[in-house]
Amino acid sequence: MSDMEILHLPDGGGNTLKVLKYKDRLWPAFAPESIRGVETFKSRDDDVIVVAYPKSGTHWVWEMARLLLAGTTDVPTIEKDDGMIEDVFPDVLEAQPSPRSLNTHAHFELLPKEILEKKNCKLIYLTRDPRDVAVSYFNHHRKLVEYYEYKGQWKDYFPLYVNGKVDYESWFAYTQGWEQGIKDNPDLKVHVTSYEALHENTNEEVKKLAQFLGAPTDEVFVADVVNKTSFDSMKASKGKNETYREKDKTETPIMYRKGKVGDWKNWFTVAQAEQFDAIFEQEMKGIRPYKLYTNQRGFLGPDKNMNEK
Repeated sequence: MSDMEILHLPDGGGNTLKVLKYKDRLWPAFAPESIRGVETFKSRDDDVIVVAYPKSGTHWVWEMARLLLAGTTDVPTIEKDDGMIEDVFPDVLEAQPSPRSLNTHAHFELLPKEILEKKNCKLIYLTRDPRDVAVSYFNHHRKLVEYYEYKGQWKDYFPLYVNGKVDYESWFAYTQGWEQGIKDNPDLKVHVTSYEALHENTNEEVKKLAQFLGAPTDEVFVADVVNKTSFDSMKASKGKNETYREKDKTETPIMYRKGKVGDWKNWFTVAQAEQFDAIFEQEMKGIRPYKLYTNQRGFLGPDKNMNEK
C-alpha cells in the first residue's frame, strides 16, 4: 500500500479525522482494492451513475434512479453503498446485472477513464447548498466511527470543511470541476438537478429524471416512486441498517438525519456565515451554483456554536 496512507487530520480542538490518502487525494478509508478500482472501472452503455459531493442527497436520488430503471417500486431493499464505485470491489461491480444503478463522490477529474472516453453511460449530477452539506457532513463524520474516528465539535470542524481537509476534499473544488467538466464535454449524457429543486417539486423532478432515463412517466408510477423514496419511507426501511448510539443510549440512523433544506441556520454562527459567504463569493461567481445558493445572505442567526453538548 505504498501509494496509500492513512492520515489523521487535526481539527484544532484536539480531535482528528481519519482519511485515506491515495495519489495525493483524500478518500474515506475504504478498502485499497476498491479505491484503486475506480481507475479501471468498466462502464456499460446502460449504466446510470449518480454523481454528487457527499451529503448532497445521493441516497435519495440513487433510490429514485434504481426504481425508475426497474420500472417498478417492487424491488429488493439494498443500500446505496452496494453501487458505490469507490466502495465496492471491481469484480463485485462487474458481476452486477444490467442496467446498473451506481454512484460516486469522485471529482470530475478522478472519474473512471472509460466514462469520459466512451461517454456511453448516463450521469445524474446533483448539487446541494454547501452550508447544509457542511452540517450534514459534520454529523456524518461524527457518527461513522468505523471510518473516521472523529469526536470533534462543530466550531472545530467548520475550518476543516471550508479548507477541504476532509475526504473528497473541497466542496468548492468539487463543484467547480464538475461544472467545468460538463461544460467542456457537451456530448456527456448528464441530467442536472439539485436537492432543493427535488424538495420543492418532487413529482416534477422525478418525472424529468424518468424522461432522461427512458423510464415510465405516467402519473401513478411517478407518484409511487416519490412515495417510496420519501425521507420518512427510506428512513423506516433503511435507517435501521446503519445506526449511531447517542449519549442517551438511543440508536439513531446515520444516513437519515433530517432531510431538510436550510438546517445550516441552526448551526452556523454569524461569523461562520459571513466567512462562508466571502469564500463562496470568491470561488463560485460566474458558475451555475452561484445563482442557486446566494439567495439567503444576511444571515442573523444565533451567535453560538452547536453541538457543544
